[in-house]
Order: sequence, then structure tokens, then C-alpha cells
Amino acid sequence: MTAVNGELAERLRGPVQTVLAARVDVLRGSLPVFPAARYEWWRSLDADQARRAALLDRLEALHAHLDGLPALGYDAADPLPAAALEAAEGTGDVELDRLIAAYRAAAQASAA
Repeated sequence: MTAVNGELAERLRGPVQTVLAARVDVLRGSLPVFPAARYEWWRSLDADQARRAALLDRLEALHAHLDGLPALGYDAADPLPAAALEAAEGTGDVELDRLIAAYRAAAQASAA
């Protein structure tokens, strides 16, 4: 990763984590209370709830990855997986979207 990418990654980490945390909170609030018996909880969900629960798991894993706890399926050395950037886009925060576009452009340029 170049110095530009590293600087952009540092500038993006906090705002992306904030967006992911907000989405996690909304999803968590839209699902039944999570009991100790996770398997039974999953079985009790209807199809829409199960879809939201799977998205919740994915967003929580990405949030933790940005916090330094690598998520399964993502390179531990990748400070901002593409999935985290995709999940943070389109919130109406023009500055965040601009930073994400700049990060992607810098990453593409350094890969070429």
C-alpha cells in the first residue's frame, strides 16, 4: 500500500466504522432479541429476518475488521476491504463518498 493509500485509509476508517455501526444498530433493532441459544434463534427467524440477520453478521465482521480483528474471508493486511467501502457508500455523505472514490482510484493506480 502506498503512503497515499495509507493516509486515505486512515482518514476513511473512522467514518466507515461509524456508518457500519449505525447500520448494525438499525438491523439489530429490527430483529427479535438475541437469546443465548443462537441456533434456536436462527431457526425462529422468517426469511426476511434471516436475511437481515446474515447482513448483520457480515456488517459486524467488517466493523471488527476495521477495528483490527480480521474478518474471515478478508485479507488481514487490507485496512479497508471493498465490502466495507460498499456498505458505507450511498448514505448521502458526499465527503465520505468522495474519499471512498479517491481511495479506490489510488488503490487502482498503485496496482497498475
